[in-house]
Amino acid sequence: MHMREPLPLDAVLQYPDAISQVSATGAGVFWLATIAAEDGRVTVRHLSGEDVRDLTPEANVRSRVMEYGGGAYSVDGSTLVHCDDRTRRVWLRRAGQAPKPLTPEGSAFVYGGLCLSDADGVVLAVREDHSAAPEPRTEIVALDLASDNADGGRVLVTGADFYAGLQIRAGRFAWYQWNHPDMSWDTASVWTAPIDDPADARVAFARDGVSAQHPVWLGDDVLAWSSDESGFWNWHVEGGRTWSVERDCDTPTWVLTPPVAATVEDRFLASIEFHDGRGVIGLWDTGSGSDGVTYPLPGTASIESIAGHAGMLYVVAQWPDRPATLISINPDGTRRRLAGPPATDKETQVAPPEPYWVDGPAGRVHSWFYRPETANPPLIVLTHGGPTGMTDPSYDPAIQFWVSRGFAVVDVNYSGSTGFGRAYRDRLRGAWGETDVDDVAAVVRSLSADGLVDPARVAITGGSAGGYTTLKSLVSTDLYAAGISRYGIGYLPTLVTDTHKAESRYPHALIAPWPEGRDVYEERSPINHLDRLRAPMLILQGLDDKVVPPSQAHQMADAVRSAGLPVSLVLFEGEGHGFRSMAARRQALEAQVSFLEQVFGMPHSPDVPVLRIENLPASS
Repeated sequence: MHMREPLPLDAVLQYPDAISQVSATGAGVFWLATIAAEDGRVTVRHLSGEDVRDLTPEANVRSRVMEYGGGAYSVDGSTLVHCDDRTRRVWLRRAGQAPKPLTPEGSAFVYGGLCLSDADGVVLAVREDHSAAPEPRTEIVALDLASDNADGGRVLVTGADFYAGLQIRAGRFAWYQWNHPDMSWDTASVWTAPIDDPADARVAFARDGVSAQHPVWLGDDVLAWSSDESGFWNWHVEGGRTWSVERDCDTPTWVLTPPVAATVEDRFLASIEFHDGRGVIGLWDTGSGSDGVTYPLPGTASIESIAGHAGMLYVVAQWPDRPATLISINPDGTRRRLAGPPATDKETQVAPPEPYWVDGPAGRVHSWFYRPETANPPLIVLTHGGPTGMTDPSYDPAIQFWVSRGFAVVDVNYSGSTGFGRAYRDRLRGAWGETDVDDVAAVVRSLSADGLVDPARVAITGGSAGGYTTLKSLVSTDLYAAGISRYGIGYLPTLVTDTHKAESRYPHALIAPWPEGRDVYEERSPINHLDRLRAPMLILQGLDDKVVPPSQAHQMADAVRSAGLPVSLVLFEGEGHGFRSMAARRQALEAQVSFLEQVFGMPHSPDVPVLRIENLPASS
């Protein structure tokens, strides 16, 4: 129990600059900073000695490969290459020289997953050709550092549907690839080739039904990678040892960022390892095998990225009680904070995450529970996106905001979530919209039975794929007293007909093959069962959303309205599938606070305007 004053809205909206994607060279430490005050502009920062500089002040360092991006910058020594979302080009920066574009202006090419080798005079990239039909063509290309690459780059590898994980060592490069209809966590294979003779490619590992990904070099000709052939993503050295644990030591490929792993002195491999939903850093001695694992950074909630250089480790660590920090770890185990907030006494005011397991119809279900200092509190149920995503106990100012205002919060890792092994992930195959809904309901029923929450005041909320689980839950059960949809997916066929390449076959495994399984898509679409809605709803929708058409939000609002239930539809001009601007984020948060206070009969918070809710009884 944590007695404290309600947190202000700015505790959620005015977050510190986020830290991600650390790299390290002899020239210093580099990372990405996401600047809240500039509507989330991303820049490369550089630490040398005690001096921190912004290396890309005029750019937004962001990639759009696979829509979600990743791998937007790479460094070698003091040389930097990066994608710029404002110009849609790749840029080269050398100390003392003006930035130079490496890709043509206004082309149909999109780049990401960058990997720079100054010695070879190239940056390798995953390139999408959006002039190709019926979907973009994905290839690995080399961009010459001395050229303007007017042709868009020299094609090294082509033929697969997807490529990721570029790594260069001694004139060779490694990658992994996969093909429709698989996602990378279904089946993926690892390859290597010489940069100068890519036709001489060889497969390092390939097995149907096994996800092999994220190659890293342990030496000039020694490769390691993760694979889940054991049922968990474990690390393997080619022709050598395996880091054999019954825990996932890798993460799914949603973005083309480098692996959450790094090598140290070509013998040690540092990697994320998930323990009961928490991500910790493990350091594996590849010479002595799986027994040679140590854990040099206790207390983390997760690990966002890792870099190694000159015997040192650099880690972006996430914590349960404060925002992420950049930490250096010396070979003797001593640690130093390089960026991010220091630990303070304020951490004692944070509601700690509590692991909460229940038995669901498909097996055990994990979640994180956060309790306020009030008895019998209302409950907010969070359904994460993906659905092959994961919620970990990293500090979330939004969760702490709700807890400070008297709400309990439960964040559910329903079936399909990563971080708990392949069997847990595969429980959602063919069952999206059913097993996830059942899992979330099992968690809510258990919390109610344990007397931890008020069963009459349970709200469920989610965005995008999590919004689908929210909407499907609302038309499947009377368990929820309120629902909040943030650009939730209401009509499943659009996930096949109107989505991007990376996810266009994803529903085949989650729901059914298309088009022969169309009846299943229709049956599981919440938009086709709006007559079953029994809960008040707040619907938040961007008018420029290309994934969820705004017409679906209007249909949902009409259905709730015609049933005589309380409803509020809030539309956002200029916003798409997710809210980026400060104004939209503030309005969305204010609307959620006022909506829940009104439908749950709670006192009005004076720092938010009263939301207009149709059909709201006068006593609410």
